[in-house]
Amino acid sequence: MRIVALGDIHNENVTVPEGDLIVIAGDFTVNGPIEFAERFLDKIGGNVLAIPGNMDPKGVLDILESRGISIHRKTVEIDGITFFGFGGSSTTPFNTPFEFDDEEIERQISGFKADVAIFHDTPYGFFDWIGGKSVGSMAIRRWIESVKPKLVFCAHIHEHEGVAKLNDTLIVKIPPANKGRGVVVEFEDFSNVIVRFISLKP
Repeated sequence: MRIVALGDIHNENVTVPEGDLIVIAGDFTVNGPIEFAERFLDKIGGNVLAIPGNMDPKGVLDILESRGISIHRKTVEIDGITFFGFGGSSTTPFNTPFEFDDEEIERQISGFKADVAIFHDTPYGFFDWIGGKSVGSMAIRRWIESVKPKLVFCAHIHEHEGVAKLNDTLIVKIPPANKGRGVVVEFEDFSNVIVRFISLKP
């Protein structure tokens, strides 16, 4: 399977490469306009799974739901692989449209299980360092430690991209698409996962 993953698009018209599955980990917009999400999705062919980011107004989630590509608080099975998603982020200093306190995130993701998880926010302690401290979600980290998915995608924190392991879970931090960056993840099974960070054409 070839997964092309991007996030933090923020109203930039980047070109999305082809893949067996396109994963969009939120922040289509900067508090709107929601019509950008419609136009952006119209350009993408093939299978898409998407979640909203903390900067997306609720109308973006409505668009994803209406197109049948939302994975926010849902599981979907593709080629025998179970995917789960959760959009938005933990609380920020900026009072963005789609954010939750960590207790609410824990409540909303509790009970879900998956092989691959797609979060907008980062798990606490992974690619979340801002101003010398971690600002990611402890609820997401605890979920990963408990559920033990094979692969986790996250976005949100623009300053970081990379790959890390949390126990046996591979965490892929998607770089911001509005800076012309994305990631391709390829695997036949989870014993050999290839991750390549790529440049996105405008």
